[in-house]
Amino acid sequence: MFYSHLGWVLTARSGLLTSDLSLQVPLDAATLDNRAGREWRSLADTAVAARLLYEARSDWESSRRGVDFYDEGLLIWLEADTVIRKQTQGRKSLDDFCRVFHGGSSGPPQVKSYTFDNLSEALNGIAPYDWKSFFETRINRTGTDRAPLGGIEGGGYRLAYAQKPSEAQRASEQVRQNTSVAFSIGLKLNPDGTIIDVLSEKSAARAGIGPGMKLIAVNDHKYSSDILREEIREAKNTGLLELLVANGKFFSTFRLNYRDGEKYPVLERNSRPALLDEILRPVNR
Repeated sequence: MFYSHLGWVLTARSGLLTSDLSLQVPLDAATLDNRAGREWRSLADTAVAARLLYEARSDWESSRRGVDFYDEGLLIWLEADTVIRKQTQGRKSLDDFCRVFHGGSSGPPQVKSYTFDNLSEALNGIAPYDWKSFFETRINRTGTDRAPLGGIEGGGYRLAYAQKPSEAQRASEQVRQNTSVAFSIGLKLNPDGTIIDVLSEKSAARAGIGPGMKLIAVNDHKYSSDILREEIREAKNTGLLELLVANGKFFSTFRLNYRDGEKYPVLERNSRPALLDEILRPVNR
């Protein structure tokens, strides 16, 4: 978990990531924030079940959760950094924790085991806080429908949704060879229209559409990713979104109740100091 955060921060500080706030983090945060599986599976359990989740199919991932401890670990440690900075009025940061906890004397590499109490003790030495509860609630709790966004919000930003996909989201679709309208109507699709996954709280799932079905047409237009996005935009004005879907040998038309247009995750500034900019600022050596 910690090393996902450290890898992101050090990559940004080295200058290898540009305009990082508009890149992968909002997409990952939104994905985690819309995972229905949070209701029953804890973050810790995604680590325990990792050997199964690595090889799990793509369908129903939102309801099942995946190996979320990577991306969610990044968010949790980002929040820990903002807490440290707030508790110490900016005098300390997660960098100080790294020096204390991961630093050591010069010499050959050593393997040193540690416990959760060791971790809490080191953090309290940097910034006194109820670190035990901080981690236990975020790692072991269930029944919540929200990802841990405290680091983003405490860092001076908030998760929001724009009408156009970012450069990172377009690149992600090209690499994965899929189309995602997950945060609007709740669908992820293969290039041929086969539905990879649905988000259970979104309009497509509520209408009865599920993974494995194949989208044939949208509002009487033959399916393509561009047509789907165009009709979702039009639905903001018309409220009309009819999907012709094949389910095996059968065809059905699903009428979606949706008027919110396209939705793609972005980070927007809130009223708090922009700590996130400071955390990711490139360092010249």
